[in-house]
Amino acid sequence: MNTQQLIADAVRNSKDRSESTLWDALFSIWFRRLVYTQIWEDPEADLAALQLPIGSTIVTISSGGCNALSYLTAKPAQVFAVDLNEAHLALLELKLAGLRALPDYASFWQFFGEGTAADNADVYRRRLRPALDRDARGYWDERDFRGRPRYRYFTDGFYRHGALGHFIGFAHLLARLAKIDLDVLLKGAPDSPERQAALQRVDRLFHSRFARMLTGTPALLFSLGIPPQQRELLGGDQPLNEVLHQRLLRLIDVYPNETNYFAWQALSRSYPGPGDRCLPLYLQESRYQQMRAGAGLVIPVHENLRVFLESLPARQIDAVVLLDSQDWMAPDEIRALWDAIDRAGKEQVRVIFRTAGAESPLETEPLAPLQQTWQRDATRSAIGFDRDRSGIYGGFHCYMRRSGSVG
Repeated sequence: MNTQQLIADAVRNSKDRSESTLWDALFSIWFRRLVYTQIWEDPEADLAALQLPIGSTIVTISSGGCNALSYLTAKPAQVFAVDLNEAHLALLELKLAGLRALPDYASFWQFFGEGTAADNADVYRRRLRPALDRDARGYWDERDFRGRPRYRYFTDGFYRHGALGHFIGFAHLLARLAKIDLDVLLKGAPDSPERQAALQRVDRLFHSRFARMLTGTPALLFSLGIPPQQRELLGGDQPLNEVLHQRLLRLIDVYPNETNYFAWQALSRSYPGPGDRCLPLYLQESRYQQMRAGAGLVIPVHENLRVFLESLPARQIDAVVLLDSQDWMAPDEIRALWDAIDRAGKEQVRVIFRTAGAESPLETEPLAPLQQTWQRDATRSAIGFDRDRSGIYGGFHCYMRRSGSVG
């Protein structure tokens, strides 16, 4: 089965494939692209909720690889980074190659933190390309629709690329037309008149007729990595423009922006600078040697997550990170996924995931039988939600086995 069909099966929103909509099919094609140059789940929130012992084995959906690498700070035995999107796996492979082949933190930061230097093209050709496997090398060497090899994304602002980067660029254009000062939103004092005026303009833009029309277009939300089924969960019983406005405010107006790199990506598509203060864990200078030493523990896997879990020996896994993948899935596939986790997971296995809405899929009627085995940890779930600086999800959920439920 080819990658496109695997993704199509992953995003279908009904048990019968014939019932899948045209939007589902279009999204499965769209999602083969590089969507996320940065993952939008906070790894520090993940680790706070999981509270993993040293030497754990973690299985996570890879996405852009930021979290798989950041989990090395928990001193795991292994991190399996599983994904169907070959572009995202190629990005993780490139980061791993950077940790192996670049000489120091300054060069790693220049390539992966800034992603703007003209000589990054030469760095790729001389140092990174030889350290890549054939598939990853093929992805970065391949030319995009403009005829440029993809590795040149790192010469003109890497975080401006990818479907989400382009979407954020479009949002910045709308903000300029609405005379919203993004720099003030990012760096201004919280109670300053200038920032309050900018927030009022944001409010007017999100509640305009144009915003209601725009958020009613499913294809537009593809650039946020939101498939049709997740769009329905995200909206719930509220207009989608209102929900997105609330999530944006949680992202940029709840946590201090000077330490919230998600806000920097949303408002400037960049990080503020090298060091430790406002960066993903894997990009922090004080963590660099730990990242280099642990790079061999991160194993990229191109596979359906359920199929991969089914291939593992029983009772091998300490933690599973599902990101928001269940929002895309039909109930029968979710049941099969949790059965695979049950078999591969150790007795105290911990599972975390996000949801577009507030409700966990395991709390819905079709999946209620799973609660005989799995119990939501309300305390850990609250810790994860409260610490997640990205602010874009409606729910954070941590599950563990019920006592005595191991088969």
